[in-house]
Amino acid sequence: MRPRVAGLVAQGALLLTGAASAQVRGSLDVGAGTYRPDRAIPGGIASIAPTLYLDGKSFRLGASGIYSDAPAGRWNFQGSTMAQLRSPELGPLQVEATGQVDITRHFAARGVTAATGELRAYLRPFPGSTIWAARVRGHASALGGRRPLHRSLFGASAKVAGVEIGLSVASSTFDLMGGTSRGTTGNEDTTATGTPTPPLQGGGPANRRMSLTDALLSTRWRVADVDVDLAFGRRFGRNTPELTIWGVSASRSLTSNLALVAGAGRAGSDPVTAVPGARYLVMGLRLRLGPTATAAFRPVAAPADNTPFRVGPSLPAGREVIVRAPGASQVELAGDFTDWVPVPLQPAGDNGWRAVLPIRPGLHRLAVRIDRGAWQAPPGSRPIRNEFGGEVAEIVVE
Repeated sequence: MRPRVAGLVAQGALLLTGAASAQVRGSLDVGAGTYRPDRAIPGGIASIAPTLYLDGKSFRLGASGIYSDAPAGRWNFQGSTMAQLRSPELGPLQVEATGQVDITRHFAARGVTAATGELRAYLRPFPGSTIWAARVRGHASALGGRRPLHRSLFGASAKVAGVEIGLSVASSTFDLMGGTSRGTTGNEDTTATGTPTPPLQGGGPANRRMSLTDALLSTRWRVADVDVDLAFGRRFGRNTPELTIWGVSASRSLTSNLALVAGAGRAGSDPVTAVPGARYLVMGLRLRLGPTATAAFRPVAAPADNTPFRVGPSLPAGREVIVRAPGASQVELAGDFTDWVPVPLQPAGDNGWRAVLPIRPGLHRLAVRIDRGAWQAPPGSRPIRNEFGGEVAEIVVE
């Protein structure tokens, strides 16, 4: 018994240590625009969308939501909570396990709750590229009943000439069950738009299986000071109408923790949560939350001459970047402001290496390479893992 208790205490200590070293990050989006649901009256819409994540070395806890309000009291809420565990990297392979609960509530319809578990595997055959596959199983609950949900996902991503390109395919199957339920005619339910949709479950024995597949091509790049995301895809299935889905969004940082965002697109409906498809156009502000955003409000002390890494103030020719690497014969730097193209630094005395680069204010990611070794966070900065399994650092440039 005592060894077992000691083991539990040790596991708890490791978990607390991991949580203590984790970082809280999040954002708050506030926006307004136009919204045209399928087979419903269009109109203006206002929305607020908070997100909050606790990221550790091997885990992530998160919560997000979006509340929107349209004329005539047509409100809608979607919320999600998740817990994720990541395995250590086994060469080019890594595995994630995620549990998630999604909730939807509409002004004129009973809400839906979906609970799912996902197992996902990543393969990184070479730097800058990722191939992944996932399997999701769970159930959706509404109107006093449940129906099973199964989903398979596949995808790949790569970075080419500064442009991130991704391809994903998601195939979902679930049961539609006939019958009657209180408040309905037995053949339809009413979503937030007043559009008839099949009920989740009733009292009859009839059972109809529905399947649909979404194939999506996405890209991300930077134009001047604007980050642009573009997605284009197609929905198809044996018993669902084919539909073209697309979306484009843009974000421009105003300060290190505030950005102007805009988006437009055509979204497909979600039969599981009863969220209708729609065309939309929105604009708003995004407030970033986290250690880097908090640091933006603190006065920055002048760096000492022996600072291992620093980015200087803005000058007409750019910003001076200095990395101190004793004994090095070659130092290179790459970051989002160089489109991740390596830039050689020049010797600057006192074991320093320097370059003058155009770096705009805001949050940036970068890495250095010394004597053709591995890419890593600059000395004196906190290393983090990026989405491709490499080591980088995040800095806030004033």
